[in-house]
Amino acid sequence: MKLRTATIIVCLVDAAAWAVIAVATFMSGSDAATKGLDEGAGLIVTALFLVTVAPALVLALLGRAPTVALVLALAFPTAFAALFVVAVIAFA
Repeated sequence: MKLRTATIIVCLVDAAAWAVIAVATFMSGSDAATKGLDEGAGLIVTALFLVTVAPALVLALLGRAPTVALVLALAFPTAFAALFVVAVIAFA
């Protein structure tokens, strides 16, 4: 499998994960006291998506820097997992 194809597949999986997480955080039915935390998490995930996956997809579709594009595409789930662990530790 070529790097370009792998990058596009990873970007599509990342986009699906982002959509699920964004909908879950922005449309959560939590009470008013924690609604701001949910929306903040949604904004952070959206910013992370725009900084990593969007440039990776553009690079892959243009056929430029395939290794950098794949690294950017893989940075989204890695950074999300790291931020999730930090949030769990902070709120534990």
